[in-house]
Amino acid sequence: MSLPYFPMYPTDFEADTSHLTLAEDGAYNRLLRLMWMTPGCSLPDDDAWVMRRMRCTTAEDVAIVTGIIAEYFQRKAGRIISPRLAKEYQKTDLAHRKRVDAGSRGGKAKALQSKGKASSNAKAMLYQPEPEPEPYKEEEPKGSLSADTDAKPFDEIAEAVAAYNSAAEQSGWPKVAILSKSRRSALTARLKEAGGLDGWNAALDKAKTSNHCCGQNERGWTASFDFIARQSSFAKLMEGNYDNRIGNNQSPGHRGGVGGISKATEIADRAARIVANRTSNC
Repeated sequence: MSLPYFPMYPTDFEADTSHLTLAEDGAYNRLLRLMWMTPGCSLPDDDAWVMRRMRCTTAEDVAIVTGIIAEYFQRKAGRIISPRLAKEYQKTDLAHRKRVDAGSRGGKAKALQSKGKASSNAKAMLYQPEPEPEPYKEEEPKGSLSADTDAKPFDEIAEAVAAYNSAAEQSGWPKVAILSKSRRSALTARLKEAGGLDGWNAALDKAKTSNHCCGQNERGWTASFDFIARQSSFAKLMEGNYDNRIGNNQSPGHRGGVGGISKATEIADRAARIVANRTSNC
């Protein structure tokens, strides 16, 4: 028999799933509920069984569930598990047992007290509610019901992604639609290296003013989130490897002219100051 209640930490859960679509979020929640109700708090590593229980009816449903399992769950010894959910199950089971035991002790105490009293008093006692069980006190765990993560605070990650998407809209780059675990990890590292959002925004500004990063090259290639968040290309971007050079094609409608060069110089100076400050603080 499964436990009658399901712990949830909305703020932490939202921080770990903000990149999911509505359908992906629903699939993740259904997988957690199904796992919670299955003996052992795990699912058999059998895709056909899982898809039937998840009520997948289309290839798109199957693809969504498969992606969620790959991102948030582990396959071990023939089972699909969530280490975080298993810990929550054990804690909740212990708290539930303590409450049941406390209620049982309270009932026995009431029964003993009622002996020796008049039948009228005994009858009245039958209708008195049992005392509330002693609350089980335990420190609320940190993190959501997904796998443990050391990601930076949600607001900084979200603002960095929003800043990139804004720059992408201006520069013709592809926008971020899915913030996978690997992308989140890379972004966290770049924010740390750059000293936070100011450094990240400086890198975006340098990329926006770079003709090369905005498609003005032989291949028509443009920068992307993965390119900017990669350690090697991020370092080159901050160090000026992609800055416009004298003789580069300047597109008047995009970044060209004296104003564009002045803006690029201003951004390069700003990036240099950030890098110098970060180096001096090491």
